[in-house]
Amino acid sequence: MRKIMMVEDNEDHAFLVQKSVEDSDCIVVRYSDGLQALKACQDIQNQEGKPELILLDLQLPGMDGFEVLKNLRQIKGFEQIPVVFLTTSARAQEIEKAYQLGASGYVVKPEQFGDLVSKMKCVKDYWFHTVETPHVQAASRMEKK
Repeated sequence: MRKIMMVEDNEDHAFLVQKSVEDSDCIVVRYSDGLQALKACQDIQNQEGKPELILLDLQLPGMDGFEVLKNLRQIKGFEQIPVVFLTTSARAQEIEKAYQLGASGYVVKPEQFGDLVSKMKCVKDYWFHTVETPHVQAASRMEKK
């Protein structure tokens, strides 16, 4: 079972994203703020508990997505997990800052649900079926043993 962590405070956005990526082979675990997500990451002790992809909103209560990303990269075992910003902001300075801080991608949420489904399918296919990441490689090697 593939696992995506989503950090999203907007209930409606979270529901739509979840509907667009969850299936029999993939679950989404959602946190509504950055502090909750960081605490959960710090508490994960084994490879099976870690997500293979993190979808991160930019505007979050308490701590913005940039701060969450900086803190995530400091947690052992989360240094190389892909983090994709999924946000409504298309401002160039925010996109640039996200990549400077180590984001793996930046996706602007479209207004139409059909467009969101298409974008999220591309994101999921890219990270789960197109590229190899160290985290996925380690999990695959463990399954083969």
